[in-house]
Amino acid sequence: MSVRPPRQTLMSDKDPLAAALEQEILNEKASTLSRLNKKLEAALELLKKAETDLDRSPEDRHAKLAEASEALWHVTIQRELCGLRQHRAFYDFLGVPKAVRLHMGPASSIRALKPERQDKTDLDR
Repeated sequence: MSVRPPRQTLMSDKDPLAAALEQEILNEKASTLSRLNKKLEAALELLKKAETDLDRSPEDRHAKLAEASEALWHVTIQRELCGLRQHRAFYDFLGVPKAVRLHMGPASSIRALKPERQDKTDLDR
């Protein structure tokens, strides 16, 4: 008895409605990833401004860190849904600081931490 690997199905072999639905899903995934990337870039820019502005309070800088970390978390999840599994080069390309990478997750869990508990070196790249 021989076992053959599954055959790749062509788009022409599928039901036209199923193919159209699959294409629409792929378009939505790509569109969502694009929107989330823009949101991440904006959050990183606000974080950079908050870190360079000496008049800002530590709480404000911490809030901007939480927003950027949550935006990074959303982008990472969407990238994985799109089949993109290697994230390090992407993070480096965007210039994502180490602190944002370390705190990636829901903003509510990051905001629960007190800003005083963060090391100054934690905000470095």
